Amino acid sequence: MKTNQPTLKVACFLCALMFGFETYSYPNLPETTLNSVSETSLSGFVYEYNSGPSTPQSFSVGDDLLLTRPYTITAPSGYEVSTEIATGYASSITIPGALIASGNITVYVRLTNNLPIATYNGTLTITAPEITEASTTYPAVSETIDLSGSVVRRETIWTGVTWNNGIPDIDASAIINDDYNTAINGNLTAWNLLVSSENQLIIGNESFAKIQTNVTVNGQLTVEAKGAFVQVDDTGTFTLNTGGISKVIKYTTPLNHWYDYTYWSTPVNSATANEALANANPSRRYWYDAQNYLDVLAETDNGNSYVAGHDDIDDDGNDWVLLSGNSVLEPGVGYAATHSTTGFVGGNTYPYTFEGPLNTGTITTPIHYNGDNGDSDWNLIGNPYPSAIDVDAFFDANPTVIGSVIYLWTHATTPEANNNGNETYNFNSDDYAIINAGSGEIAGGSSVIPSRFIPSGQGFFVQGLENDDVIFTNSMRMADNSSNTSFFRQQNTLDANKLWLNLTTNNGAFNQLLIAYVDGATSADDGLYYDATRNLSTDAAAVIYTTISAHPDKKYAIQGKAVTDLSIDEVIPFGLYTSITEPTQYTFSIGKLQGDFLSTHTIYLKDLLLNNTHNLSTSDYTFSSESGEFNNRFEIVFQDDTLSIPSNISQNMLRIMELSHNQLQFKMTNQQAIQSIELYNTLGQIVLTTKANKTSTIVNIAHLDQASYIAKIGLQNGQTITKKVLRRL
Repeated sequence: MKTNQPTLKVACFLCALMFGFETYSYPNLPETTLNSVSETSLSGFVYEYNSGPSTPQSFSVGDDLLLTRPYTITAPSGYEVSTEIATGYASSITIPGALIASGNITVYVRLTNNLPIATYNGTLTITAPEITEASTTYPAVSETIDLSGSVVRRETIWTGVTWNNGIPDIDASAIINDDYNTAINGNLTAWNLLVSSENQLIIGNESFAKIQTNVTVNGQLTVEAKGAFVQVDDTGTFTLNTGGISKVIKYTTPLNHWYDYTYWSTPVNSATANEALANANPSRRYWYDAQNYLDVLAETDNGNSYVAGHDDIDDDGNDWVLLSGNSVLEPGVGYAATHSTTGFVGGNTYPYTFEGPLNTGTITTPIHYNGDNGDSDWNLIGNPYPSAIDVDAFFDANPTVIGSVIYLWTHATTPEANNNGNETYNFNSDDYAIINAGSGEIAGGSSVIPSRFIPSGQGFFVQGLENDDVIFTNSMRMADNSSNTSFFRQQNTLDANKLWLNLTTNNGAFNQLLIAYVDGATSADDGLYYDATRNLSTDAAAVIYTTISAHPDKKYAIQGKAVTDLSIDEVIPFGLYTSITEPTQYTFSIGKLQGDFLSTHTIYLKDLLLNNTHNLSTSDYTFSSESGEFNNRFEIVFQDDTLSIPSNISQNMLRIMELSHNQLQFKMTNQQAIQSIELYNTLGQIVLTTKANKTSTIVNIAHLDQASYIAKIGLQNGQTITKKVLRRL
C-alpha cells in the first residue's frame, strides 16, 4: 500500500530549503492501513435458489494510526455486510471511529436471500474520510474487494427409491435416472426435466407432470390416456434425442359399431395417419376442408330434395376429405376416423398411440369463413397438447376468430336413412355435446354433461367468424389429476342458476336443453357466447329447444337469460320436435340443477295441450306425441297456478257417459254451461272439437276407435276441466 504523506508537511519542508533555514529531515508518517484478506477478491459465494443467503466470508478492517474516524463498507448489488456473523446485515454499514481505534474489526459478507438464479459479480468498497489531527491532515481511504458468486438452480435426481436432493418443485431441475410413474411415485413438478437414457417416465392416469421450461428425452416418456403432461412457458422446448421415445396413448369411447366415428387431434409432432391412426379403417380416415363448406340449401328426409335454407350439411358433399396414410397430422387440426373392422367387438374401447415429440408452445390453426350467407361456417379443429385445455381460456384467446361455442361428438345413435346428409345412411347430428362461453354446457347423445375442459387428442367443431388463425397457448393447459380424465366431468360451481332438462324416449332417443340465468345475458338472442343453436338437421329423431320470438327460425340448445329474469313468476316455454312415427313414450326429467333459486323452488312442467301441471321436482313427466314440431305445448313454471279444477268446481261435477248409437254425453251438474269440447288421443292428436253453450251436450264419436282419450272441457266462467274418457262400445 502507498504511503500517504501529508501535503502540508511536504510544502513546509520545501519552504525551509528555499529560505536557507536549517535543513530538517521529516520522518515518514505511519501508513494509514486497511487490514483485509490477503487477496483483493473473494469468490465462491453460492446457494441454491430459494435456500439463501449464502455462507458468509470475512475480512478485517483497521487503522494503524489509531485515528478515530468511521469506516463505511458498501456491498455491491446482491450482497450484504455485517460485523456479526449471523445478524445485522445491510447493503452498507458504518463502523464508528472509536471502534476502529480499538483494533482490527472483522466484517462478514454474503449473498442476500431471495435472489433470482444468476451470476453476481461486483465490487465491495471500504472508505474512510479525510481527517486532520494535531495540524496534520490524513487523506481519505478508498479500498475495494472484488466479489463473485451465484445463485444456482437446485438439481435433484430420481434414483429409483428417492430424490437425492429433495422432491423437485417448479424451481428445481429434475433428472430421471430410474423408472418413475407419477400415478405411483407422485405428480412431478419441475423447472426443467431430463429423462436419461434407458430410463422411463410414465405420466399415469389421473396424475400429471408440470414442467416450467425445457424437456429433454433420451429415454422414454409415456403419457397415459388420462394423464396430463404440461409445459408452462411458451418458449420452453421439447427435445427428443436419438434413441429417445415419447408417446401419448388415447382410447376411444366405447364403440357399439366399427363405423362409429371418433374425432381426433394429435398431441405430438410429425406423426403420420398410418402411425397414429393405425387401428382405424384406412378408407374411413378424414380431415375436414372448411374452405369447401357451404350450406345454403336444406334437404328433406335425405331425399335429394332441397329448399333454400340451412341444415348444417355441406350442399355438395366435398367438405370431408379422405386422409392419405402418409399425411402428417397437423397440431391443432381435427380428424375423424372409424375403427378397423378387424377383430372389432362392440362395446369395447380401443387404444391409439401418438408417438413423436410432444407439442408445446403457441400453436395456430387456420379458420375459414365463407361469407355472410347464414350458414354456420363449421371448422374441425382439436386440442394440440398432451393435456386438457381450459375451454374458457381458449374462448378468451380467440374472441373474433370463432363463435364462442364448441361442439363435441358423443357417438350415441346409429346412422339412419332419414337423417339428412351426403350418404345413404347418416348419423344424427344432435349427438353433439355443446359448450358455450357464457351459459354452460349440455350433453349430447351420451346423456353425460361435459366439463369445461377439452382432453388431449380430442377434435371438435367451432364456427368460423373470419379467415384467420385460431391460437392455442400453454396457458390454456391444465396440470391436475382430473381435467384430462374425460370431457364428461361435471362442474361443481353453484353461483349461477341453471336448469338442464332431459328428454328421453322408450326407444333410446336422448336430448338435453339448458336454461342459464347468467350475468350479461338477456332474453333476446345474445349470440353464441350465451345462446347456442343446435347443429341440427330437420330429421333429428327427437329434440327439445327454446325459441326467441325475434328469431323464429332458430332452435336453441342453450339459452342464456338475464339473472333478473328469474323469479317465481318466470315462464320458460320450450319446443319439441320429433320425427318418430311409431308409438313412443316420451319422458321429461330434470338432468341437473345449479343455483340457490332452482335448488329451493319447485319446478313444474305445464302441458298446455292436455292442461296438465306436473311437479317435475318430485317425478318425471311421461306423455305421448305424434310426429311434428310443437312450439307452444310445454312450459316450465315455478308455481302451480292451474285453473283446471278450481275450488268451486270439481271433476265430479262433469259427467261423461257413452250412449248408444256412437254418442258421448258431457253434462255439468252445477248448471255451469259448457263452452267447448276437445278430445285428444294418447299421442296428443286432437280427434274431436265442438262448440256448445249449455250444461249438457252430445257429440258423435262414430269415427273413434275403442281406446282411451283425454277430454278438455272449457266452461262458461273461463275455467277448464280435463278428464280421461274410455270408449268401450
